[in-house]
Amino acid sequence: MSAKRRSAPRDRLEHACFRVGAAALAVLPRRTAARLGSALMRLYLRVAPSRRRILAENLRQAFPAMGAADVERLAGDSAASVGAAFVEFLQVSGMSEVEIRDRVRVEGEEHLLAARALGRGVFLLSAHFGGWELGAIRAGLIAEPISPVVRPLDNPHLEEELARRRTRFGNRLIAKRDAARDILRAIHARRTVAILVDQNVLAREAVFVPFFGRLAATTPALALFQLKTDAPVVPAFVRPEGDGRYVLELGAPILADEFRAPGRERDESIRRATARYMEVTEQVVRTKPEAWLWIHNRWRTRPEDAKP
Repeated sequence: MSAKRRSAPRDRLEHACFRVGAAALAVLPRRTAARLGSALMRLYLRVAPSRRRILAENLRQAFPAMGAADVERLAGDSAASVGAAFVEFLQVSGMSEVEIRDRVRVEGEEHLLAARALGRGVFLLSAHFGGWELGAIRAGLIAEPISPVVRPLDNPHLEEELARRRTRFGNRLIAKRDAARDILRAIHARRTVAILVDQNVLAREAVFVPFFGRLAATTPALALFQLKTDAPVVPAFVRPEGDGRYVLELGAPILADEFRAPGRERDESIRRATARYMEVTEQVVRTKPEAWLWIHNRWRTRPEDAKP
């Protein structure tokens, strides 16, 4: 048996545990469920020291003027926010359309509608911030469904369960692996494609652009797609408001012409576009830093000439 192949009994056990947990969350009051999710995430960090170190180091590097006590507090708030967002996604994704609209309100809807009116398809620029999974569901209720780009889970049973929740109201998922053809097909059909660009990538795939004062290995995929299709990019971030409620904030469209100039090399246009996306993302994260996924090793890949 291949070392990479997962066992079927393990997959089924994980799926069964997920179903039991999701059913329990469905009947809990929202505040109780959110507190449970926060507690579980804090517990996870206690038993996962490597993730705890990544979380603390990322915060120290991003906020060098912050004292040790404040870093510790922000680390705890970040864990609580991520845990709460996960259980709230499990709760809200099983609700009716009316209930979802009530739990996730929208600001800046006119920006998405204006971008769609250009007739070139639309990209949503997002990140692992706040209730990002809920944001994709809510964005799909603005006039027409969207196509989020997602990484399939290793467990096929859990992947089927998660896909069912993500697509209840018509959203069509695009698997991250070998996604280029499906993304271009969706844009040519004038659909809206959501892409998260805030995670680390391998050096051979990366464009290095500033993020919280450090060069971060960032996928150039969104820039490549935008420059190829001229589709506008609309920032879309889901800010938690407390008590299980969120706001999907849609920003003014970013146009491809912003990155083009006579004589400018294609690679430079891609770098400028990618830097712009991360600049927008950083601005949002700074307004509510506890809502971002700091446990991810965002700066793991370093440029060849960087100090260790």
